[in-house]
Amino acid sequence: MLALLNDFASYQSYLSSVVRFSSWCSNNFLHLNVSKTKEMCIDFRRNRTVISPIVINGEPVEQVDSFKYLGVILDEKLSFTEHVTAVQKKSQQRLPFFESYELSMLIHYFFYAFTVA
Repeated sequence: MLALLNDFASYQSYLSSVVRFSSWCSNNFLHLNVSKTKEMCIDFRRNRTVISPIVINGEPVEQVDSFKYLGVILDEKLSFTEHVTAVQKKSQQRLPFFESYELSMLIHYFFYAFTVA
């Protein structure tokens, strides 16, 4: 689920949507695995507001700083530095050429940009 929370009313609407989704799952004989469910708040403000975790079926949903979605690592600031670091690490493991010649980070970046993008 995705929601824009800019006031208390939108937060209440978000909570009611989560409750409706949870009840829809139970009414349609689907088990919602709360231990695999994650919540991430993307907030660009300097003073971040602390949001209490959502509770589904008596279990709190884990709040995370980043998670992997369709192969891309998203973080709470949408900076993609964690994703680029992971791809660079993977490329170093697969291509021993980079390790033997000790190429700089800039060359790693260009290699990633030209081969993936």
